Amino acid sequence: METLGKTIELLCKEKGISKEDVIEAVKVGIINAAKKAGYRGDLVVKIDEDGKDFGIYQRKKVVEEVTDPDHEISLEEARELFGDQVKLGDEVLIEIKTEELGRIAAKAAAQVIHDKITEAERRALFDYFRQKIGDVISGTVKEIKRNGDIVVDLGRVIGVLPKEEQIPKERYRIGDRVRAYIYDVVFDYKRYNRKKPSRIDDYPPPYVILSRTHPKLLKRLMEIEIPEVAEGLVEVKAVAREPGVRAKVAVDSKEDYIDPVGACIGVKGSRILPISRELSGEKIEIIRWSDDVAELVARALSPAKVIQAESYEDENGELRVEVVVPDDQLSLAIGKHGVNARLASKLAGQAGHVVGIDIIKESDYRKLEELEAEEEEAEE
Repeated sequence: METLGKTIELLCKEKGISKEDVIEAVKVGIINAAKKAGYRGDLVVKIDEDGKDFGIYQRKKVVEEVTDPDHEISLEEARELFGDQVKLGDEVLIEIKTEELGRIAAKAAAQVIHDKITEAERRALFDYFRQKIGDVISGTVKEIKRNGDIVVDLGRVIGVLPKEEQIPKERYRIGDRVRAYIYDVVFDYKRYNRKKPSRIDDYPPPYVILSRTHPKLLKRLMEIEIPEVAEGLVEVKAVAREPGVRAKVAVDSKEDYIDPVGACIGVKGSRILPISRELSGEKIEIIRWSDDVAELVARALSPAKVIQAESYEDENGELRVEVVVPDDQLSLAIGKHGVNARLASKLAGQAGHVVGIDIIKESDYRKLEELEAEEEEAEE
């Protein structure tokens, strides 16, 4: 049947699903139609490789005396249909005429085929977007849920920007364009977000979970917007963010002739400012990477000046960094609401599992040195 083959090809192209999935859906639909028409037993559908022809059969065992007509056929009847070569114990396929299935059965088959193809299409979309986790995608705000979740139209699927993944000071309206990081892909959003579930199931799955706060969003934007990063000449080693407020990015160059910090900032901030605007004015500070954790922390505490920085293990064997700053630089090192120190700590944590930073004023550090010296003299 040429029309069946064409239908299968058309469904594959339109739905973006495999030929095997479509053929499997057609088989299930035809079997369902046969059952609706009253056929029972072991039903088998055969479709040729081109999908141009098909047949539906009842598989029956050849027996001497029939006790179950749905599964058995007598030797005499089997030989009438298939010839004298048939013997007891053989299994034969008895064709069911498709004209006998009827209009109601055909309608039921069509519904099953539709459902199976829809399921296969959603699975294909799920697999496709699972491969896109870690990418940046754009969409349009479609709906704002009561709990603050944003439903984003991504074209073929629905994206969800949960409240906790939104930059705090951002406000959205229907129709706004949103650029976000693909964080996850799920079939069951209620199970994914148990604390604040919303009626996302008004839309068919799968759901692409988006984030505007993830550190990797900033990294991906830099890979997209800055040529040296895109080409791999400059590497983004670590990113720490206070979404919408401030971020610190540690970068390194694979070539001595490239200044990684300057390449990322651009002339008068021409490269980093568009990314900052994309993130609602988030202030982005670029620092040069160091494999020495103490040195990295000293750089990360910029704009504060650091007199010295040393890493050490505390009594629990965990790595910490002690930083000494001038007295008038302490508040600058800590930053408003502790943001500067917190970001430096996050950045250092990516470098060497640093659990914390101890920032000490120079005057206090000198007093400690004097006390230690006095104790050593007393012991002598």
